[in-house]
Amino acid sequence: MKPKKSRRRRSRVGVAAAAAVLLALACGYSTTSRTAKDIKTIHVPFFENKTAEPNLEISVTERVIDNLVRDNTLKVVPEDGADAVLDGTIVEFKNQPFSFNQDLNAEEYIVLIRVVATLYNRRTNEAIWQDRSFQGDGSYFIEQVEAGRTFNDAIDESLREITERILNLTVQDW
Repeated sequence: MKPKKSRRRRSRVGVAAAAAVLLALACGYSTTSRTAKDIKTIHVPFFENKTAEPNLEISVTERVIDNLVRDNTLKVVPEDGADAVLDGTIVEFKNQPFSFNQDLNAEEYIVLIRVVATLYNRRTNEAIWQDRSFQGDGSYFIEQVEAGRTFNDAIDESLREITERILNLTVQDW
């Protein structure tokens, strides 16, 4: 009887291992690089801010760099040592009413930010991808409640969406 239990256990372990491998393959896990083979380093100059919202270019640029550093697929370096350069412009910032109370007073606002960016290969002087638009939004309520979302929380949410999309496009296979 003991050999049967042992075979059953090995069989279960084998089935579980095979299922794990299939799941990993189905989810897209890979041991290959997610970027073009010749791109290992990147430079991110400050994004241009064409909106009236002050210091937005600092927040966007810092977030993009932080995401790249955390992802660790590409090394962020000064421009003269970079294989690629990520240029961007903040082209839109809106803070507009989103929902109203019964007296038609705004209760909730939505912050919308849009960035246009281009990733260049410095060696070939060609765009890897060009003039891509990235948009993010976040909402907040005018009347603050304890632990409620604020204007700054809405901006943070919007920037998180934008910078994650930029990161995903930057480090994927081109």
